[in-house]
Amino acid sequence: MSDEPERHPATSGGRRSLRRELSVGFRRALGLTALGTLLPGAGLIRTRSRAWGWLLLLTFLGTIGTVALLGATRGVSKVALLIASNTRYLLILTLIAAIGGFVWCASIIATAVQARPRRLDRARTRSLAVFTTVMVALVGGTSYKGAEFALIGRDTVGVIFKASGLKPGEGAKVVNEADVDPWRDTPRVNILLLGSDAGVGRDGTRTDSMIVASTDTRTGRTVLISLPRNLQQVPLPETSKLRAWWPSGVYGEPSCPRQQRDPNDPCMLNAIWTEVDAYREQNPDAYPAEDEAPGRTETRDVIGEVLGLKIDHTVVVDLEGFRQLINAMGGVTINVKLGGYDGKTPIPYGPLTANGTYAHSFDTPGPMKMNGYQALWYARSRAADDDFNRMSRQRCVVQAVVNQVSPTAMLGKYADVAKIARENIYTDIPAENLSAFVELVERIQKAGKFVSVGIDPTHGINTGNPDYDEIRRMVQKAITPPAPKPKPASTATGTSTPEPTKTPTPSSSATTTEPEDVDPCA
Repeated sequence: MSDEPERHPATSGGRRSLRRELSVGFRRALGLTALGTLLPGAGLIRTRSRAWGWLLLLTFLGTIGTVALLGATRGVSKVALLIASNTRYLLILTLIAAIGGFVWCASIIATAVQARPRRLDRARTRSLAVFTTVMVALVGGTSYKGAEFALIGRDTVGVIFKASGLKPGEGAKVVNEADVDPWRDTPRVNILLLGSDAGVGRDGTRTDSMIVASTDTRTGRTVLISLPRNLQQVPLPETSKLRAWWPSGVYGEPSCPRQQRDPNDPCMLNAIWTEVDAYREQNPDAYPAEDEAPGRTETRDVIGEVLGLKIDHTVVVDLEGFRQLINAMGGVTINVKLGGYDGKTPIPYGPLTANGTYAHSFDTPGPMKMNGYQALWYARSRAADDDFNRMSRQRCVVQAVVNQVSPTAMLGKYADVAKIARENIYTDIPAENLSAFVELVERIQKAGKFVSVGIDPTHGINTGNPDYDEIRRMVQKAITPPAPKPKPASTATGTSTPEPTKTPTPSSSATTTEPEDVDPCA
């Protein structure tokens, strides 16, 4: 193409006609280029490459239509979560973003070239080139970020949700069929939530917080069971390698080397992980090579033995990961309960001041919107009371997070959440089951029923010499759904006779009020 102006008769009318023709052609080229930026191929339809233009446009509209149909039939959030949790779909999305973006950019350039008037002057040619470059940069940059976004997600899902901690046949069995309840064959799922005092998988990891969430998958009714870190004489499963050191099957019996070294460091539940690390150092071949953290596996199995439950999955979050996740949620509202044995003592938190006191405190009971830093302190502080009160607060924090988290909203911060998860979270939930667990969270939120169980002296449990049969009885009672209330009896006249109100009789046992009647976190 030449930039030399087309020769017209040397008349004022001819020059005006040429300027008008070039102006119209220039505006047409700009308009078609912009149209091709909004809809791939739409601009090419008005050029000699109209066949390619129609192919690109119909392909794009067909893809959008398919996605819209899936969103309308299955829900936009479920489709988005299904894609975001599946490595295969994320790879396809990466390829679509990369190849589709390249073809789209090429179509924009082709539209500008073919729509440009052949005798366009140099200034307008330069303006059209700049405009086309901006449009290509806009589409190319968006496509690049989309491909990067999908790759980050694929890498994170592949690393975090690889189910390396599971053995064949273990874990909750989820049905991955369209239009079928994914929990059809799994009436109950038990998930162990571990808060570690170190980075996930690091040597010397101790479990600072241990909570089992046992959920009825049909109703969403969830039982939160806290285990004290100072629980002693814990039973070891028959498969535990630690039985080589404690053949009695009881951790710490007949002797506890830790306590011999330090009277204040007995053989407690939260030391199982470090004991396994020590045993592995002396017996490198004791655990399979694919089990990258046998201390985590043994902790899961021991807790299952303590509670009489099969633990289906484990989630480990370190302190920094917890703080960042709460911030990614935009904070969490928690009903603050004061500390102390009188329930009236402010709960201190924050850095220590020069006079040895904490800089801040939770001193007003009632709902409070907390950021990650505050929620972490509220769950961990024991300066005003003890481990057992702290365990109660931890259950309330977990309950608040589950009730308030929005999987759809978290998708908007997918890259940030993926980075947090990769660096601070471990779970053995398989990637293909993520969408089913998202649905389970929705059922839990809809049910709004949490039952709180604390294994502590207030519930009649001596943590130094526990009655494990009683602990298992407590757990079974808690996870058993309450019997349906009887319908009022009808009289002969067809009217209902209300049952007499029963006055509750104070119990002399150490058990708490029925959890269905009182929510300890409300």
